Amino acid sequence: MSAPAARAFLPALRQLDRRLPVPVPHRVRILRELEYDLEELEVQLLARGLPAEEARRMALEALLPDGVTLDELARVHAPLYQRLTRHLPGERLRLLERSALALAATSVLLGETWVLLQARLLGSPSPFLWPVLSLGALLGATVLARVFQLCIKGGPTAGTGGAGGILGLSAAVLLLAVVGTTVDLHRFAALLERSPERATALILPWLVREASLLSVAILLALAGGLTWFLLTQWLVSIREAHRRVLGESIETAPERR
Repeated sequence: MSAPAARAFLPALRQLDRRLPVPVPHRVRILRELEYDLEELEVQLLARGLPAEEARRMALEALLPDGVTLDELARVHAPLYQRLTRHLPGERLRLLERSALALAATSVLLGETWVLLQARLLGSPSPFLWPVLSLGALLGATVLARVFQLCIKGGPTAGTGGAGGILGLSAAVLLLAVVGTTVDLHRFAALLERSPERATALILPWLVREASLLSVAILLALAGGLTWFLLTQWLVSIREAHRRVLGESIETAPERR
C-alpha cells in the first residue's frame, strides 16, 4: 500500500469495514488486499490517460464488493464453529455452551484436587484452600470461555474486547490466599498462646499447610496473569492492525465493538 498521506481509497475502506461481517483478523487482510488492488487498478487506468477522479471511480466500481459479494465473504470466512452449529436453535446452542463451560470449570477443580492429592497436600488443608481452588476453577473456566470466544467461536467483533476479567480473578485468587494465611496465622498464634508446650509439634504442619495454600494460589495467579498478558498482546496487535488499515490514530481512535 502507498503512504498514508496518499491513501485515496480510505473513505471507501472505512465504509466497507462497517459492512463487512467477518472476524477482525480476516477483515484486516481483506481490506489490505482490496486497497492494494484498488491502487494497482487506478495506476493502470491512469496510465491509459484517464483523469484521476475517473480512474478512482472506475476502480471502485470494478473492485468494491457489493451486497452479494459481502454475503459470500461472510460465508467463506465464518469460523468453523459457526458453520458446524448453524443448524442449532439459539437457545439450545446457548444451553450447550453453558453446560460445556460448567463442565470445564468442574474439570479444572477436579484436576486441581487430583494434583494436590498426588502431592499429599490435602491431609490437613487450610480452610481457605477450597475457596482458593474454587476461585481457581472459575478462573480456568473464564480463560477457556475467552479463548473459545476469540479463537473458536469468532464473530464480526471477535478480537476487539478485553481480557480484564482474567486479570481480576487472578488477583482475587492471590488476595484470598493472603487473607486466608493472615487469618490462619492469627488462629495459630492464639492456639500457641493457649498451649505453648505444643509449639514444636504444631509449627511444621502449620508451615506446610500455609505454604501449600500460598503455593497453589501463586501458581493459579501466575497462570492467569500469563494468559491475560498473552491474550492482551494478541488483542492489541489486532486492534493496531485494524486501525492502521483504516488510517486511524492508534492512540486516539475509539475502540470498535
